[in-house]
Amino acid sequence: MENSKIKTILIDGYLDEPSCLGVPPYISPHIRYTYGALLAVGIKEKNLSYYTIDTLRNDWAGYLNILEEADLVIVIAGTTVPGHYLGGKPISLKEIQDLSRKLYYPQKVLGGPVTLVKKEIPGYDHICGELASLDLYQLLSSKTIDKAEISRHIANWAVKGAALTRKHPFYPNLVCEIETFRGCPRPTHCAFCSEGLKKTNYQRKAEEIIKEVKALAKCGNHYYRLGCQTDLLLFNAVRDSNSLIPNPEALNRLYAGIREADPSLKVLHLDNINPANISNYEKESRAILKTIIKYNTPGDIAAFGLESADPLVLKKNKIESDTSTTFKAVEILNEIGGIRKKGVPRLLPGINLLHGLTGERPETMELNYRFLKKIYEAGLMLRRINIRQVVTMGRYPAVKIEQQRFKEYKERINREINQPMLKRVFPRGIVLNNVLTETNRGKLTYGRQLGSYPILIGIPGELKLHEFITVRVIDHGYRSITALPWPFEIKKASPAQLSAIPGIGKKRANKIFIKQPNSLSELAQLLDPGFPLDDWQDWFIF
Repeated sequence: MENSKIKTILIDGYLDEPSCLGVPPYISPHIRYTYGALLAVGIKEKNLSYYTIDTLRNDWAGYLNILEEADLVIVIAGTTVPGHYLGGKPISLKEIQDLSRKLYYPQKVLGGPVTLVKKEIPGYDHICGELASLDLYQLLSSKTIDKAEISRHIANWAVKGAALTRKHPFYPNLVCEIETFRGCPRPTHCAFCSEGLKKTNYQRKAEEIIKEVKALAKCGNHYYRLGCQTDLLLFNAVRDSNSLIPNPEALNRLYAGIREADPSLKVLHLDNINPANISNYEKESRAILKTIIKYNTPGDIAAFGLESADPLVLKKNKIESDTSTTFKAVEILNEIGGIRKKGVPRLLPGINLLHGLTGERPETMELNYRFLKKIYEAGLMLRRINIRQVVTMGRYPAVKIEQQRFKEYKERINREINQPMLKRVFPRGIVLNNVLTETNRGKLTYGRQLGSYPILIGIPGELKLHEFITVRVIDHGYRSITALPWPFEIKKASPAQLSAIPGIGKKRANKIFIKQPNSLSELAQLLDPGFPLDDWQDWFIF
């Protein structure tokens, strides 16, 4: 059959890798590359449908009938890190298998990071490599792409694939994950990480990425995250003997070009940075960090993959960073990126800690706790502390973790570090703009600002979903904050919102809701005499 006549359905099972996010509200570059590659081999856009796995779940039987009418069904899947998601749920192995068993006529193709760990799944006619766009292009065009040419083709598919975003259920409130390079450029890889399993690696050119952003902006996208790389500092790095030296000029060209490509840009964030490179190449890194905060948007996070504060674990797993280099990197990033704009710091570090690694011992948890405590007691800020357990890759010999002890350890960090750290980063009273309401749970609405690992915000009341609102922070949990709609008009406030104000309580909130006070003096009559009204008077609009 001619490619122009092939009825094709592309299923986004969502990606989540150490170097890439693709679970809504994020869309991975690889699903966009695949869409672009299919167009490039002559499949007509009218014959090319796109569904997310969450869309299929809304009517599994009904969509199976739709898929059965296609000639080609492509599933892109792969989560190689554990996660909890608000905007969607990655496809499960059971669902991947269910599609293979229940579809008969279409040719079925599976691709994405799932193929790094699952080499064979019965029922699929073709298993692509982890870079499905490349394999599909070669398969459908009967052409072989030389390794040196892959980046050029990726650039073309990225531009062609920008149109896919318009078909995503979250469009236009969609964070486009942008890839700067693929694979880990270190000569030795961390023993537990899936990046070392990738066979196809490349560096992209700033000009190619800028064209991609321009195409995405033309399609109505304005939220971007340079998240698809292991260490942003190594974008177009200069090789010197066995070392890779950060290239400030390359990052300046990239960031300035992105800003020029989309003058209406609303978010420009990043993800991974290796703290060892900040410490080892301080001059170059300082220049790059200053470039980032010149062009980024507030609330940005540089995730530091320390993984463990235990030197034995670091050594056994070939992890480049250690507590000394990471602490220094936290200090430098606080100094440069800790300045506030629109209430929040421009760029702060996050710390990733991973448990179940080879070499882990009883004292590992205590060493991790002490390191985090040291950062807090030094007056420094961390925007995110991510504690998770290793996902076994291939034959990696993960260590079994005693779950009760792990639970107590996380509780201690939440209570003694996470919550006070959130109070430091998001002090009571700061105003947060452009919070997207995402879901209602009970009498709470949960929302987030679009960007890199945004803080979860609980807003009392059942608010309308999928709208941008402004809120003001009122309280702090362990990993989330509570905020009220801002400006806070007391006559429009619900009892749940009124009772969220510390010291008011449920009974007085109901009384205020019924009485509808018209002034501070009337409000004072409804409150306990000990309520510190002077501290709160700028919160209320009558």
